[in-house]
Formats: sequence, structure tokens, C-alpha cells
Amino acid sequence: MQGNKATIVDPVKRKVISELFFAPSIVLPIVGGISAGLLSWASGSSYLAGAAVIGVLGGVGWMLTRMIFKVEEITEKAMQVELDKTLQLENRRLDELARQLETDRDHRTQDYLTLLRSLRADFEKAAHKPGLQFRSAQVREQVSHVFEAAVDQLRQSYRLWELAEKLAGKSREKILNDRERALQEVDVTVDRLRAVCEQFQLMVQTENGADLASMREELEATMRVARLAEQRMKELDGPLAGHEAYVQE
Repeated sequence: MQGNKATIVDPVKRKVISELFFAPSIVLPIVGGISAGLLSWASGSSYLAGAAVIGVLGGVGWMLTRMIFKVEEITEKAMQVELDKTLQLENRRLDELARQLETDRDHRTQDYLTLLRSLRADFEKAAHKPGLQFRSAQVREQVSHVFEAAVDQLRQSYRLWELAEKLAGKSREKILNDRERALQEVDVTVDRLRAVCEQFQLMVQTENGADLASMREELEATMRVARLAEQRMKELDGPLAGHEAYVQE
């Protein structure tokens, strides 16, 4: 999860810095002004000296104007570009997971994944409202973490199903019970995420920014539940590896 955050945040920072300090509308007047200044120094032309001052001050002034009045807009655009790239890669992975879940003969896993993707899409559509992307960045990050946690639980449920298909007796029953518990945890996570997304959409409609704080608290509570579930699933890795080794033998 932290890796995904880094891959988005770092390009956004670079893009914002580039737009604020190295945009053509800033660089060209300053470079032109410096060039005119050098020529005026060589030729003694007052006209070129005036052009140099205008060019440099104009470029610096436009840079300061963008820093004061345009930084949020520039940041939002940069965030959206990087988010779109991330979502494209994520959707390819989710499509592959959807194809896998079609084989487990349990409609719940497919339904959960479809609902998760729908909630995520609706949330991003609401968060795309101008002026909201920057202010809701923390909530978007938390929603992304909760979404990833639920998807990981679905992947684990598929892994458990695959293993159960190779076992029999009490070993199979235990694995299926673990899988059922994982799906119950997915159900809880989906319900919590749906409630937050509905609250977010209502906030967008009413333009009540104060609700962002309560949403962050709810998402943090949801993440604590999801982390506990992830920890429990990691604790299963040892026994699962043992079962898998046994099956392979």
C-alpha cells in the first residue's frame, strides 16, 4: 500500500514543481529577458535593457501568481493524471482477478469485486469535482487503502478455494471455514466502504466540507479492521504453505 502511495505522490510533486517553476510561460520571458540584458550590456541599448527588465519581472511575476493562485489547480490536475495511470494498471489486475473468481463457483466473490469497483468508480467521480480533489486527498488515499485491503482478502479467498479443491476430509473443511471467515470480513469491509462513499457523495452535493473529518475517522476505523483481517490471513500463510507442500508431494 505504501508503495502505491509513493508511486503517485512523487510524480505529482515533480509535476507540480515543473509546472510552477519551469512552465514555458515562465521560462521563456525570463530567458528572453536575460538574453536581452546581455545584448543591452554589449550594445548599450536602453531599449534592450527595458525589454530585459520587463521579461525577467514578467516571468517572475507570473511564477509568483501561479504559486499563490494556481497551486491547488495545478496539483489537482497532476494528481488526476497520475491517478488515471494507476487506475489503468489496477484495472488490468482486477480484470484478471475477476476471471479467476468466475471459477470458484461462489457468486459472492464476483459480486463483492463488482461492488467494490463500482464504489471506487463512484467515489472517484464525485472526488473529481473541481476544487475538491486537493482537499479530499487524504480521504481518497484512505479509500484506496480500504479498497486494496478488500481486494487482497478476495485474492486470499480464491487461494483458499484453490487449496480446498486439492484436499479432502477435515483439512478441506478447515480451509473452507477459513475462506468463509475471509468472505465475511470482506462483507464487513464492503459495507463500511459503501457507507463512507455514500456520505462522501452527500457531502459533495451539500458542499459540507466539515464531513471530511468524520469520514477520515470512519475510514481509519475500517482500516484497523482490515489490517486485523490482513494480519490473520498472514498468520495462515504458514499452515497454507504446509498444506500446499503436502498436496504437491
